[in-house]
Amino acid sequence: MLLRPDQQTRVPRLPALDGVRGYAILGVVALHLFGAAGFLQHRGTTPDVVIWGLLGNVIDVFFIISGFGLFLPTVVRGGRFGSLRQYAVDRAARLLPAYWLSLALALVLIALVPTHPPLAMPGISSVALHIGGVAYPARLVDPNLMVGFGVNWPLWMISVLLGLYLVLPLIARLYFRHPLLGLAVAAAITLAWREGALHATAVYSALGGVPSPFMTIVLTDQLPGWAFSFALGMTAAWLYVRVLAQRERGWIESRAALAMLVAVPAYALFAYLFGRSASTALPQIGGAVARSSPLLTVACSASRALLIGAIALAPAWIQRPFANRASRTLAECSYGLYLVHMIVIMFASRLVALPRNASLEALLGWTAIVLPVSLACGWLSFRYVERPARRWAGSRAYGAGGISWFARNTSSGSYWAFTRRRRSEASGV
Repeated sequence: MLLRPDQQTRVPRLPALDGVRGYAILGVVALHLFGAAGFLQHRGTTPDVVIWGLLGNVIDVFFIISGFGLFLPTVVRGGRFGSLRQYAVDRAARLLPAYWLSLALALVLIALVPTHPPLAMPGISSVALHIGGVAYPARLVDPNLMVGFGVNWPLWMISVLLGLYLVLPLIARLYFRHPLLGLAVAAAITLAWREGALHATAVYSALGGVPSPFMTIVLTDQLPGWAFSFALGMTAAWLYVRVLAQRERGWIESRAALAMLVAVPAYALFAYLFGRSASTALPQIGGAVARSSPLLTVACSASRALLIGAIALAPAWIQRPFANRASRTLAECSYGLYLVHMIVIMFASRLVALPRNASLEALLGWTAIVLPVSLACGWLSFRYVERPARRWAGSRAYGAGGISWFARNTSSGSYWAFTRRRRSEASGV
């Protein structure tokens, strides 16, 4: 059962998702700060297990929330995906300008800032692959290719996002008709891909090739390995609209609170298992090593999606840490912060003598330098690059003064205000 036609013009926002996304980006930055300060040196200690467990796979949050936000319009429109041109312009404006700017920043700093040891300028082919967003898949062919030009390796995520954006229009209508089957298929794809990655080196050797020592790691985090995470968000969008059409506030809140009783211990358990696996690997690849376990990957993503959903639909007192102005601002800056923070870390490590002795002093020193600069860059990216680009995309898609579908069709208040308005409409008030 979906919303009636007169209810399909607007769908409520979930403000808590902004907070979840904001905290997730802080988790990514924190993990890399711990690594820079000398923690996570594949020792398997309790602190390392805790750090990896809490922060090591928060990147998963972005794929889950992206699946939810991108598929939600299709659900509200009853399975109609809408204009491909509009979608393409919106997604390109959201992803590419800030990404290309981060590439330019890295190239300028490599060329102009003297470091020890010196950084080599990348070749034309490397720059072209990065501009096209396919540098990480290209590592399967050229293991020597340095993602992010050697100073910004978190850019591996861009190829996954581009792939998901390209796949979504092809599957949206069919997925809407069979969301649970789609989720099962996505789980099978993720399990099969990551199981295959574990055996890729042996297969390549048997065929007479000389595999890269990191072939399994590079394969693990390619697009199919994240299919289940994205599908969790898509299925959550379908379920969200369906529940809104059938249930009232009290019922939804009570079930969300009960779900947290399951989600929190499940998340803690799988986070511990993830941390235990990741903490024995080098810090640069710890997360990918843990994600190479197929069943652990699926279980971690499922528990995380359940926890996110429970928070987003929970009573106001539970949502309060997530649904506030500070978390919303952080979420707005999250993409720019993600794109630039590793550049700041890499150049700080070459220009400033900071300790790496896994001490609190070292962590505070790195944080004091990296976090303010990265936050400032993230805000500048949002204010002067991302927001203008999205406004331009809206005007191209809708004409002068146009804005994105989601902004046009989401209520400014909470989803509880939406349900109150829906009841009023149904009663004829």
